[in-house]
Amino acid sequence: MIENMKEHKGAVTRIALKSDDKECVSASTDGACIVWDLVSYVRKQIVLANTMFRSVCYHPDGYQIITTGSDRKIAYWEVLDGTAVRDLEGSLTGSINAMDITQDGDYFITGGDDKLLKVWMYTNGEVTHVGVGHSGSITTARICITW
Repeated sequence: MIENMKEHKGAVTRIALKSDDKECVSASTDGACIVWDLVSYVRKQIVLANTMFRSVCYHPDGYQIITTGSDRKIAYWEVLDGTAVRDLEGSLTGSINAMDITQDGDYFITGGDDKLLKVWMYTNGEVTHVGVGHSGSITTARICITW
């Protein structure tokens, strides 16, 4: 182990690495997402919300993060100052547990307690496709594109 960074009061549910490998963000059930500097091993920014965060992703450009949680919201945040940019109603029933974003940042997916896998357009926040078929809560989801 090189270093440890400890500040969350609840379970960490997801860690997302920024594309330059010099920063990451951790999501926690304590209602905080913390942006960490992986060079100096200190907190750069904190985002607080009245939710138990379940997932977090960096937009590929690195300037925004998107979060999901027990409040059924999808929230967009500025990494630099932690301000909220937008929030979307992600589910009518239950928390959103899983999320991933495409490499170009045009689309992201969510899944949760409503048993639906949704494909969203990042810029306008609209659902483009809904996958139905799970018999239980979706706990993790990943985008894999092969050609």
